[in-house]
Amino acid sequence: MSFRIEILSGLHHKAPAAILLTTPTQRILLDAGGALEPESEEWPVPDNIDAVLLSHDHVDHIAGLSRLPRHIPVYCSAVTARALPAGRNVQIIAVRDQFRLGDITVTTGSCGHAWGGVWFHLDVPGGLFYSGDISLESALFRFDPPPRADIALIDASYGLYEVSQRQQWAAFSAHLRQPTLCPVPPSGRAVEIALCQMLAGNVRMAMDDDCRVVLEAMAEANDGSLHAAIQPALRSLCQQLPPFTPDALLVLAADPDGQSGVAGALRARSDFHHRTLFTGHMNQLARQQWQAGEVDFCRWNVHPTRQCLQRLVLMLGCKALTPLFTPIDDVARWQQELGCAIVCPS
Repeated sequence: MSFRIEILSGLHHKAPAAILLTTPTQRILLDAGGALEPESEEWPVPDNIDAVLLSHDHVDHIAGLSRLPRHIPVYCSAVTARALPAGRNVQIIAVRDQFRLGDITVTTGSCGHAWGGVWFHLDVPGGLFYSGDISLESALFRFDPPPRADIALIDASYGLYEVSQRQQWAAFSAHLRQPTLCPVPPSGRAVEIALCQMLAGNVRMAMDDDCRVVLEAMAEANDGSLHAAIQPALRSLCQQLPPFTPDALLVLAADPDGQSGVAGALRARSDFHHRTLFTGHMNQLARQQWQAGEVDFCRWNVHPTRQCLQRLVLMLGCKALTPLFTPIDDVARWQQELGCAIVCPS
């Protein structure tokens, strides 16, 4: 079986995810991301798509679905499906499973990045691995080792950055010497940050309703994307977490851009004096505020470090790897660091 891969979006910089796999019998879209910046150029919508595979429910992986015909089957986990608009042709898949897509067997595993988040392995000749967003360091989300694949399309949002989450934890904790507001995605780092704070003995924190709903759902049932023994700690967190108050030392609010929802409303109040701390991707406005000293930034690792990428290459045994969502300014260095061919189409 011959096949062709076209990266519509997500190559050379942090951008919405959209990758088209074409075989003699199918055209499969891997993720359908929406813009991270208000005026970003949209990726071209391909003709004759047979199926869409969604890795997780963050906007840069699902928000472009609105531009596709509603009849196209969309394969995703139950958690991701809850974030999709009504009326889509949704086919629920398990976080850790296999299913048939025409003449292709698709294997899924937990990606370590988000609740209900998965990676995909497609059994085209030699094997193709697509990660979506991944992390091998999460205290909350499990990462399932994937099958071997000759070709890998891997989240490399941090480039060849090499600071472990253990090291980042100390830097993050230092910010909490003053009242802090963290805008966070509720299905991603929100619950993990709260969990780590509780395990460190700090319950002087508050979660807004959107974050708390996700926490309570995780505590009730594990869909396969959480570490196996983590639910007792999540239930304890539910019990210990006080009712929401903006006066808590750490406020976790469900808007990663910090401009809408509870995060935006709090920042607009003249009597709210918490320091805003971004822990993930910052849009252009947030970056400007950071450069002006108006907000802080401390990365909470939810994407792979260089060492994690090296581990993935060994797991996959891949011959060719395309790093996604990051600039590639020195291909030779990437090849030296990861020990495989780096493929970056122009």
